[in-house]
Amino acid sequence: MSLYFIGATLGNDPHTEGLFKAQRIANLAGISGHITAPADTLSLLLGAVREYRPSHIGLSYRLSPDKAEAVFTECIHTLEENGLLRRGDGTWCRVAFAALPESIARLRARSNQFPVPVEFFSQELPPLDRAEQVLDYFEVRDFQRDRILALLKEELCPPGIEMLDQMAKEVIAGDKWRSEPGLQKPSAEAVKDLIRRFEESELPCLRTHFGVPEDSIQPTVEGIAALANAGAVDEISLGSSDLSQRYFGEPEAFKGRKNDGGVPYKTVDDLKVLYQATRRGNYPGIKPYAHVRNLCAFADDCLKVGMLQGAHQAVPLFWFNELDGRGPLTLDESLVEHQETVAHLARRGIPVEMNDPNHWASRWAHDTVVVADYGLITAVMEQCGVADMIFQFQLNKPAETGDYADLAKMGAALELVGRLKGNARAWRETRAGIEHFSPDPAEAKYQLARTTLLQMILEPHMIHLVSYCEARHAATVQDIVESAQIVRHAARLFKKHAPDLMKYRNQNEVVERKHYLLKEAEYLLHAIARLHPRYEPGSLQSIASMLADPFILEAAVKHRFMAAPGLVHPDYPYPRLVTRPSRHGFFDVYEEEGVQILKEAERLSLQQ
Repeated sequence: MSLYFIGATLGNDPHTEGLFKAQRIANLAGISGHITAPADTLSLLLGAVREYRPSHIGLSYRLSPDKAEAVFTECIHTLEENGLLRRGDGTWCRVAFAALPESIARLRARSNQFPVPVEFFSQELPPLDRAEQVLDYFEVRDFQRDRILALLKEELCPPGIEMLDQMAKEVIAGDKWRSEPGLQKPSAEAVKDLIRRFEESELPCLRTHFGVPEDSIQPTVEGIAALANAGAVDEISLGSSDLSQRYFGEPEAFKGRKNDGGVPYKTVDDLKVLYQATRRGNYPGIKPYAHVRNLCAFADDCLKVGMLQGAHQAVPLFWFNELDGRGPLTLDESLVEHQETVAHLARRGIPVEMNDPNHWASRWAHDTVVVADYGLITAVMEQCGVADMIFQFQLNKPAETGDYADLAKMGAALELVGRLKGNARAWRETRAGIEHFSPDPAEAKYQLARTTLLQMILEPHMIHLVSYCEARHAATVQDIVESAQIVRHAARLFKKHAPDLMKYRNQNEVVERKHYLLKEAEYLLHAIARLHPRYEPGSLQSIASMLADPFILEAAVKHRFMAAPGLVHPDYPYPRLVTRPSRHGFFDVYEEEGVQILKEAERLSLQQ
């Protein structure tokens, strides 16, 4: 019987990166398959397994252990009850489950309760060892196995900036970073104005996600107060639970539903309590995670209690809807609502970040699409009247991305922003991708120091702090405090060596790649604008209104101008799109599994 792989995240978990990598390994081994869309996943999974009768079923859940245990148990027993754990020839499907280490430990302890043997994957092993586990799961042997491993090893280890290696070791040597003091309360003006806080800060301001996925808001309230008293960060990005994002203002809707993903605030009063917890220590600003509906009304509720004052708000463009399973809105509905929200915030003088490009990178979009997306979000913000635009540059995303690739990609994005932003001010925010970090604490601290040094080459005004522990568990208050100390220590060391490190922006490999991406991204943006009936050739500024048009943006996805292999929603398929890293961790697009890199003109012509 032929082999077939079906992958699915459970419990509306949108983190599909690991599954996509497993599918790619399967494809390299000649095994077909697909990943179900991350929405109503159990229902979709049952339908897919019933239709394809796969040999391999891969499941994942990246969030809290409690829910991971619950959703996997429900899934495996539901598959058994429906007679879907055996193939047509009567043999068992090979079932695998990937999650954080604690989740895996809990499930392994009760593995004898499951109706089928389960192979468990955690992040405790290095990336190449995890790839070997996947090859074992697919039973890939001999020459084919060696070939795939050699390719993956080359992709996982792009050449980098050696100076960063030594400096990162210096940052963490002897735990000297622990002497970094906490932040002091800024001026009264900076407490109320994030941009003023940027201007007053000696080092890049720090922002972190925080929200404890318990049944009440109290653990989060206590944690926020502790972070403020410690002077850990300048801004807290309130990690909202999935339920809060969907049902805020409807307390009854929370009953009988399992909370996960963050703090379950239900009412305006909850928001007030959370805000008040920041009014101590260094008085960090606080912003909530983006909701999936009623965004304008929610922004007003936040402003009523003090949130967003001295902070900024992040709003997606293409995401947090049916496309990624995070919300109930269709793509066209959310494009309209997201733009309305951006304009709403702009009228209230709130700095806006459209945190969109990293979502494309999470789905293995090629670099041109990521850079072009910076152009799209700039056009949207400019058309909506945003005075202070904050641009997030997520490095090490995907994890195979190299130093030179990041500098070139983000350098191209910055130039594109400059061509489209009009009179608005552009502020730079950098961060690392979570999948960049090792589960080994010592290695992860080194990685955090190193990526901070790399980020500093982009001269950020803000660093979105990803704590070193994120490969093992959601960051606690102490994890965040320690991670902030490492980042500040690394930033201080960078300043001593800035002239030497800034030279890397002018490396031939970086400059050549940046110019290539600028040219390709501009071609793609004009191709998108040509979907508008009034398009005429001209500068990027002249087509900005077309690039911001929600109908054109929807068409850009529908016609696969904006595309990624990991975009698995069934309404927007692109099965022939193949992207992979090449020299220096550059991500390009190829025709099927060919060796020839396709430029945008060639890629788009294949879709006609």
